[in-house]
Amino acid sequence: MAFATSLQVSVFDLPPFGGRDASGKIVGIIPEILTEIEKETGHNIQMKIVPYKRMFFDLENGTSDFAIFFRSSKSEKIAIPKVRIYTLKNIVVGMKGINLNEYRDLSERLISVTHGTYYLDKFDNDSSLKKIFVRRFSNAIQQLIAGRTDLVVGPELSIAHHMKKNASSSEALGKPLFLSYASAWLQVSEKMKNNAPEIVDQLVYGVGRLHDKDVIPRILEEYK
Repeated sequence: MAFATSLQVSVFDLPPFGGRDASGKIVGIIPEILTEIEKETGHNIQMKIVPYKRMFFDLENGTSDFAIFFRSSKSEKIAIPKVRIYTLKNIVVGMKGINLNEYRDLSERLISVTHGTYYLDKFDNDSSLKKIFVRRFSNAIQQLIAGRTDLVVGPELSIAHHMKKNASSSEALGKPLFLSYASAWLQVSEKMKNNAPEIVDQLVYGVGRLHDKDVIPRILEEYK
């Protein structure tokens, strides 16, 4: 590589994907992946932890060169998806004793949903479902364990992570209902300040190297 570039990256604040530990250090799945991309490309990646909506704002105005998050109709207007990072399974699940076999089993159950998250149009737009919206995913899991809600919706990985954080495990859960698969992509800002084609190509190549070496699945496994 002829030169190294400093790249600004916004990481959304939603453990286990991104956040800070008790000492203030940036931690999570996405920061670990970004560190590996940095090693592969030689570029200096400057991370900052922001709310999910702020990540979109940063991409839109160009203060963030790229970010890693799920593709959506909204994201396509402000960022260009370049390479897939990982794919997660989204489910709805309750504690043991509640088994979900089909969509209609959600009826009459109180479901915890984290603000700003989307999983499947049918579910997201279903006003007949009894949903309670919470600020953080950790709150949704705490409500489920305490019996204040019947079900929680989210990535299977996130549910397993937060169950463990609350001194429980996925074995305490009932049969889940599959909703969808969602893929996180490296998405480049339309106003990327360092928008040299060779830099974007190097980022894509770096991610490809991580896939070849199975680095990303190993990182994901650490957070289950």
